[in-house]
Amino acid sequence: MKKTILVILLVLIMFTAACGTPAITPDGDRQKETDIPTEAAPAQKGDEKITLHAFQYVLENQQVDFENLWFYKELEKKTNIHIKWELVKDGDWKTRLNLMFASGNWPDIIIRGEVDVEEYGVTQKILVPLDDYLKEYMPNYYSRLYLNDAYASIPASDGKMYYVGNLTAQNVNHDGNHYINKAWLDKLGLEIPKTIDELTNVLRAFRDNDPNDNGEKDEIPFCAADLIHQTQGIYTHFANFGVPLQRWVYACIDDNQKVVFPGYLPGFRDACEWLHLCYEEGLLDPESITQDSNVWGTKMNAGRVGYTTYLRLINTALQPDIAKMYTSIIPPASEYGVKVPRILEVPTLGAALTVANKHIPETLQWLDAQFETETMMVSVNGPVREGGPIEPTMRINEAGKYEIIYVPENNALYQYVPVYHGQFFAPGDYYFEIYEMPPHRVERYESSKAYEEAGVLEKYSFDYLYRLSKMSNEEAIEVSRLFNEIEKFMKESIANFITNGVTDSSWQEFISTAKAVGVDRYIELYQKAYDNYLASQ
Repeated sequence: MKKTILVILLVLIMFTAACGTPAITPDGDRQKETDIPTEAAPAQKGDEKITLHAFQYVLENQQVDFENLWFYKELEKKTNIHIKWELVKDGDWKTRLNLMFASGNWPDIIIRGEVDVEEYGVTQKILVPLDDYLKEYMPNYYSRLYLNDAYASIPASDGKMYYVGNLTAQNVNHDGNHYINKAWLDKLGLEIPKTIDELTNVLRAFRDNDPNDNGEKDEIPFCAADLIHQTQGIYTHFANFGVPLQRWVYACIDDNQKVVFPGYLPGFRDACEWLHLCYEEGLLDPESITQDSNVWGTKMNAGRVGYTTYLRLINTALQPDIAKMYTSIIPPASEYGVKVPRILEVPTLGAALTVANKHIPETLQWLDAQFETETMMVSVNGPVREGGPIEPTMRINEAGKYEIIYVPENNALYQYVPVYHGQFFAPGDYYFEIYEMPPHRVERYESSKAYEEAGVLEKYSFDYLYRLSKMSNEEAIEVSRLFNEIEKFMKESIANFITNGVTDSSWQEFISTAKAVGVDRYIELYQKAYDNYLASQ
């Protein structure tokens, strides 16, 4: 007996030494944020194959053959778990998700996308709380969960975790970055615009002077991909008028830490009037209000667009020769200044399980197998070793870090690995120890640094409201209902203002309708939640 106890103690001591001591975990342990958590042993492969039904979010501009993707075929060999994929594009996600929940025919697992955790987890109890499973069945994920306080935004209002987080720490602070066609500017002898008036004149020059030099009037001076898209949508251009409008929550925090409705901000009306001017003068592509990012990308790659917003230029849907035409610019300012929505690097939804799942441990082990460091890195960046579907796109450099060798053109990685669509959880202290940032990540960092230095970001991120401020079940349900009404109202109002213009009469109707659909109550609830969050800090 004494020998047995001694062996157990020695094993515990060795394990503690290997893992380090962390940030605070639920067990009261403390973990050094500079330590890389020890990798867990691979989950044991089950004897019988299990089939799971996955409700999978898919980017609008990507065609991914999940069923035959090399990455998931290899994962199935390791785990003996087969996935039956139900693919849902970004534009259909919200509608399809709500219909799925209402039908009662629930999948085993929901992967990526946005899910109303308060409604479907806390209230309806369709989502499975994962707290009691994570340490045992997801050791890789659990070992990073408390680094850099990454977990802080995940628990719902009842304190439970209803999803596995997705996090890529990059030191970035905004989504929609402003780009102008520098090749066209140079051809016409124009400078990069710094004000809205200068931008308007540049757009007129793009319209009138055949800058793509093909003898046709096919130039699109200003193009966007639908109203609300966070990187390419028309909403991104309200920032030029001091309105940090984004699709996730129709509220923002002013410099005095008061929650306000974007439609009430001084520059909102002027932004709508300027967009109407661009629409009326043929500067704004009229299809921008409704077209998806695929159509936008086709126009971009045809060399027809002068000014737009996008995530970055490297490793995107843009062809390399097209990307070279553009340069990142600070958003041209109106008299109201510029306020770009600031993002916080906090986890989004990676995966959630529903109560229809009869294989919860196995499903979590399947997910955790994807969080093994090399597997996770491959899922985003492609193979690191010979024998994969293509030549290795990564290597392990002399510093022991994963490093990108090359990035296949035209988003070709999506033919082999899930990239954005898969599981990834890398808080900063872990990620920067294992990864040599590639050019496209550096590009994002550099543009974020430039925006920060230029002072064009909102002071307090909307993510404090969207991700960190918690409400009671009843308040969360009320906010969700109000959001649906306000989103419909805002989309219809902005589209109408752009196409038909803004009059004193239509503006007063906008203000009256905003109050009627519950904007003031919506703001009140978010102010209360934000105040509670500040008090808790």
